Amino acid sequence: MQEDREETIWGPPEKVAFDEKGNPTRAAEGFAKKSGLSINDFELADKGDGKALYMKAVKLVKGRNIADIIAEAMPDILRKLPSPKQMQWQDGENRADAYIRPIRWIVACLGADLIPFSFAGVESGKISQGHRIHGSSGEIDVNDPFKWLESQFVTADRDVRKALIASQLQEAAAAKGVDLIEDDALLDEVTDLVEWPKAIAARFDEGFLRLPIEVIRIELKHHQRCFTAKTATGECSNIFFAIANIESKDPEAVARGNERVVNARLADAAFYFDRDPKKSLEARAESLNEVVFQEGLGMVGDQIRRMRGFVLDNATHLGVDANEAQRAAYLCKSDLTTGLVGEFPELQGYMGGIYAEMDGETAGVAKAIAEHYAPAGADDALPESAIARAIGIAERADKLLGYFHLGRIPTATTDPFGLRRAAITLVRLLSDEKNPVNMTLPQILEEAGKQWGQQRVTITTSEETHEAAFNFIRGRHLGIAKTFGISRSALDAVMGAKVRLPIYRGVIIARLFTGFADSETGEAVTAANKRIANILKKAGDVSTEIDESLLVEGAEKALFKALNSAEASFPEEPEEQLSVLADLREPIDTFFDDVMVMIEDEAVRNNRLALLTRLRGLFLQLADFSRL
Repeated sequence: MQEDREETIWGPPEKVAFDEKGNPTRAAEGFAKKSGLSINDFELADKGDGKALYMKAVKLVKGRNIADIIAEAMPDILRKLPSPKQMQWQDGENRADAYIRPIRWIVACLGADLIPFSFAGVESGKISQGHRIHGSSGEIDVNDPFKWLESQFVTADRDVRKALIASQLQEAAAAKGVDLIEDDALLDEVTDLVEWPKAIAARFDEGFLRLPIEVIRIELKHHQRCFTAKTATGECSNIFFAIANIESKDPEAVARGNERVVNARLADAAFYFDRDPKKSLEARAESLNEVVFQEGLGMVGDQIRRMRGFVLDNATHLGVDANEAQRAAYLCKSDLTTGLVGEFPELQGYMGGIYAEMDGETAGVAKAIAEHYAPAGADDALPESAIARAIGIAERADKLLGYFHLGRIPTATTDPFGLRRAAITLVRLLSDEKNPVNMTLPQILEEAGKQWGQQRVTITTSEETHEAAFNFIRGRHLGIAKTFGISRSALDAVMGAKVRLPIYRGVIIARLFTGFADSETGEAVTAANKRIANILKKAGDVSTEIDESLLVEGAEKALFKALNSAEASFPEEPEEQLSVLADLREPIDTFFDDVMVMIEDEAVRNNRLALLTRLRGLFLQLADFSRL
């Protein structure tokens, strides 16, 4: 039960509630009736504001039975449960409620008491059902429901079920003398498909082992939710594993059923694999002129010509061989027209690399084609191929500029064209310190924009489009700062520098700031920079010309001397720059302790503002410390 409670009810003020003779008005009587009270239950009282007296009553609210409260709330709670797709079954007027799956029974208890309600035409009760084949029905033990379900062949704890499947797969693989190819996404999916998992080993025809291992893995995963395996030597095995939802008396029959379907699927894959290479990737590239990239942006053929031009024009900065890079860029989308990729889009790129090898393309070109879609997200591995990285940069910059040109900018809730992912993965590619790209983000967008005016589909991307794309990418960069082991504020500070740097350089510098900002010196320097930024913001336009004769205080003279020394020998390496700037802490602190900047003497005041402007300019060569 809820506890009983007192509820204070305030009504209209005295002048509204009572007439001149002190009789209650209709407003007062109406309010009392609405509150479930009589007019005599109210008194006049001060709310505490001293403005007037108001009708006041203290009402005793009896506590309700918790089961009644839950019963009243539960149908609406169930209606609001989020799911990507819901079902509605129209076999009666009371079945109008939608849910992710058809509801057969509802158990709702508070201890031993039933919580009575109806949802989707089903009345709640105490009787539950076990596994649809092995189990039976009965009254569930609410004190230990998982134990009761386990007795009915339902492993209800998802973590336990997932761990059970993983261990069964490893045991089954060990029993067959093969190594399981682990797939976390498939394991998660299968975990949610079964209640009483049992791993079943099966075999497909050995003749299909001529197919690339990824083709086999994708076929088995997407059509049968089956796991593939490797031999001890690392080659694909024809042994695979299915997860059944029953403890069959004849596991071999279950295995044969899976083998029959898998062999049929692999036969389809083999058909495409044999047919696709009869037309080379180069010949297929021409077909891309008939594949729409995006309405208003031309065809995929136009896109690959822009990407080809980008890597060719910027090969030196991208660190790639121009000839191989342009060749890989030209062929990288050709596998989109193949039957196997048409059947399984997940194989795009991978099959392009294999078909490139069959066509006699160089190993560098084939590897670049195979890897150019990577990374797929913020946590995925970067491609090993430098050419793949170059093509990936070209493609993502091209896509972002194109869609921003059309005004297809993501909103807070929608991103149908995957532009956030494109921006995040572009940042990942440009942040690679092991394989640095010595181009700033504005340079990359400018070079990508040039390609639009040089191809068959000519579009001029405006400065506004470039600025919008730049800010969008920078926002995603800040959002994944932790991915690089840096703080968001440190990265924001680096972005505030007046010198544009390649993104990988910014990450290196931000890593220095991540620890520096929390140090005693860092906190002092940051506080001083914030103070300087605020003073200069209020001052407006200020000259940087300093008249040494107007430096009258010892502290400002000392700061001027330290600033000149720092400017004269300002190093190039970020670590050394930070050290020089940190050494300015003492003269800056002394300056603010001893010197009043905004004094009445205009000449002296402007001279001190010029000193602070020069000082801030020096700091901004490395970062905007005021953002730390």
